[in-house]
Amino acid sequence: MILVSAGILRNAAEEILICQRGAGGNCAFLWEFPGGKQESDESAAACLVRECREELGVEIEVLELLEQSSYDYPDNKIAFSFFAAQIISGTPQKSVHQQILWVSPCDLGNYEFCPADREIVARLASGK
Repeated sequence: MILVSAGILRNAAEEILICQRGAGGNCAFLWEFPGGKQESDESAAACLVRECREELGVEIEVLELLEQSSYDYPDNKIAFSFFAAQIISGTPQKSVHQQILWVSPCDLGNYEFCPADREIVARLASGK
């Protein structure tokens, strides 16, 4: 099982940061929340801080664990930890993603997300 941390980062306008994956893998060109795979020596929250620094060039503060879930992809089972977080320094830069966007929660449904994210996307879009 692969452990993954993902961040629900909101800006001052309460928009949520979403990232479009590149080519390759099960979720090519689909949207996701920033984050990545947890290394063996780090906590889920520390993973999210590291991934946001590496992939977006920002420093974040993890606020709270929102939800944990798992998803069976054809080649792996992945356990997700979704955290509420905020950027404390820097501006998100596109480095590993095709696109990064700030989106109003009610507009999240306009983007095709990776299957493992769809449940929390629906909850966020409905204001929960």
